[in-house]
Amino acid sequence: MSDDLYDLSGLATSLAATLRELLAEAGLVDAAVPPVELGMPARPEHGDLTTNAALVSAKRAGCPPRELAQTLGERWQAGPGAAVCERVEVAGPGFLNLFLGAAWYRGAVERMRAAGPDFGRGVLPEDDRLKLNVEFVSVNPTGPLHVGHARYASYGDALCRIFDFVGHDVTREFYVNDYGTQMLRFGQSLAARYGQRLGLDTPVPEEGYQGEYLLALADELIAEVGERYRAAIAAAAPDVTALAADALAAIKAWGRDAVLTQFRATLERLRVPFDVWAQESLLYAGDGEHRGFAGEVGKALADLDGEDLLYDEDGAVWLKTTLYGDDKDRVLIRSSGEPTYFLSDIAYHRDKMDRGFAHMIDIWGADHHGYVPRMKAAFTALPPHDPDRLELIIGQMVNLLESGEAKRMSKRKGDIVTVDDLLDAIGVDAARFLLVGRSHDTTLELDIDLAREQSNKNPVYYVQYAHARISSILRNLKGAGEGPAGGPAGAALPAVSVDDHERSLVRALARYPDVLLATAGQRAPHRLHAYLGELAAEFHVFYRHCRVLGDDPDTTRFRAALCAATRDALASGLSLLAVSAPEAM
Repeated sequence: MSDDLYDLSGLATSLAATLRELLAEAGLVDAAVPPVELGMPARPEHGDLTTNAALVSAKRAGCPPRELAQTLGERWQAGPGAAVCERVEVAGPGFLNLFLGAAWYRGAVERMRAAGPDFGRGVLPEDDRLKLNVEFVSVNPTGPLHVGHARYASYGDALCRIFDFVGHDVTREFYVNDYGTQMLRFGQSLAARYGQRLGLDTPVPEEGYQGEYLLALADELIAEVGERYRAAIAAAAPDVTALAADALAAIKAWGRDAVLTQFRATLERLRVPFDVWAQESLLYAGDGEHRGFAGEVGKALADLDGEDLLYDEDGAVWLKTTLYGDDKDRVLIRSSGEPTYFLSDIAYHRDKMDRGFAHMIDIWGADHHGYVPRMKAAFTALPPHDPDRLELIIGQMVNLLESGEAKRMSKRKGDIVTVDDLLDAIGVDAARFLLVGRSHDTTLELDIDLAREQSNKNPVYYVQYAHARISSILRNLKGAGEGPAGGPAGAALPAVSVDDHERSLVRALARYPDVLLATAGQRAPHRLHAYLGELAAEFHVFYRHCRVLGDDPDTTRFRAALCAATRDALASGLSLLAVSAPEAM
């Protein structure tokens, strides 16, 4: 018998093969059999697993669902399922309930222990694996990252870790928006603060950045260059918007690089790495020129012109996005000759296609919701006109609660709670775990007081404590001379009976690969977050009812192996959310 029967995917595949045989016998040789889905019955008396496979296929088989379910169960139990299934029952309109034997549970634990921390790795079928580009966090380098960015960073990073674990080839990308109006205002604001630190009358422009963090940046600038720009700023004072272009460009570039250095340090602290830092400004540099623009921007304009998708009107250059579902055509080059952000974004996505990514995912903030139709239209307009290669995910806001009150944030006004503030307050583990605790498309309320609490009310503490408790149990077993938990990984376990609490924990563990697939497929790290809480709860119940180090060495060995498999799954899941798995608490 194949070892594949000892995981849920293998059981489902085996049942599907038997169902295919039955359909072939009914004359449906080439009938497509939907994947068999296995679920956990709501009540223990309904078996260990249940499937609606007969309900789904009864019509094409030309027989009543209950009859097909009965035939499927009997055929499978007499064949592939003989060694692992004690009996089958048909329930309701045609559900097939499976009652698995202790052999299946022991075999499942053996399989998990053999895989160790890699249990669930590579679960995605080879044909479904893609070369992915995931762009997330991407913000203007005009000030510190705030807690909203922390949510997108934690979500995007968790998604990338899970993609990689299940089998995708992932590139993580940060798009540096260092071109355009906001960067101009940032440069002017920094110049004003620099002038103020040198005793000049240089107020920050009304549309500029008012935050106190610019004073610290100005101090750093003075420490590095001294009074190099004093004369230029004094000549423009009090209006820094009149600052000479070369001085403004130099101050703006210095400020951008200083902020990006802060970004990197903050994101590293948050355990968020990036493979590529792509700069918007570089899209305008390079060979070739079209409509007055070089680099990737010029190439994108040439592509769109080649498709007859650009036209001139009122002195501006427009893209015919209405041909691809947008509500109106969009300007790419203003009548002033300046490019729009939209043109940069088109060129940037063209560049990502040129880099060979089969699928691109952008994770944007809630304020970008209205931007989705035009970006999809533009991507469709670009050769090879394949909109499915671009996936746009819109995240929602974070409400930070402390002592029951919400904190308001505005980067422009400087009234923000930074990522570093958050990490100082609750630590990295709590931040990473809680920030993916809800679906990305719902508002998240992050309770600082709960995050600090060292109790089972705190979700991250609850899961980490389960891992620490298991680690303590395994240390005690080793101290008692029991050797490796359950014996060497992959070794056969003794033929012990398996009680209800052990069965429940094994079934919870067996779900892990399917949870990973669902999490990756639905772009939903909160599903893994929820699963880890459920697994920890199952373990705590098992621990209350099943003594691991007991008088029977065979039972001890099996329970030790089950503990070790649970520890590995908890550690694996926590690592995919970039949360530590402590050995002691």
